[in-house]
Amino acid sequence: MKFKVVLILLCSGLFLANAQDRIPLNLNSTQFNLNVLDPSATFEKSINHHQSFTVGVGITMLSDYKEDQERYSVNPFMQASYRNYYPRKRVKKELLPNSGNYIGVLTGYNFKSIVDNLESGESNSIADNTYYMGPVWGIQRNYRSGIHLGLSIGGGFAIGSDSEVDFKGIGGFEFGFVIK
Repeated sequence: MKFKVVLILLCSGLFLANAQDRIPLNLNSTQFNLNVLDPSATFEKSINHHQSFTVGVGITMLSDYKEDQERYSVNPFMQASYRNYYPRKRVKKELLPNSGNYIGVLTGYNFKSIVDNLESGESNSIADNTYYMGPVWGIQRNYRSGIHLGLSIGGGFAIGSDSEVDFKGIGGFEFGFVIK
């Protein structure tokens, strides 16, 4: 009996949650972003009225803590993602197109490090060529001032030149500018 009551309450809660006032999504056919935090450029192309595909290239700093020693490297990267945007709740701020919350798949490749803190001959999985892929959830906001903010978080699998598959947190934070 208790299970049925909980199930009815849960289902009615889902219907009420969908009744909230939502802003319809608006995607540009193409958008180009420059990111300041990890120097990079991203191109976003809409597939339809709520899905897009992104491609980005740049340089990122990776870090790892192993055997009581912090290791870091600076690596060029290339990544692509498929995003399925969903309408966001109505707020007072006016935003440019391509602003919304999304779920998607992120895949990328970190190339061999160009700078690291390792002695020559020492192996470092973060400094080697690494491929990663996994699901992400994200938020993207583009403001009238030209500011671009993005956050994506998720988990996926990574495989490096050591041929071991590892679970890895993927995603990132973007702060930059929209270039039309």
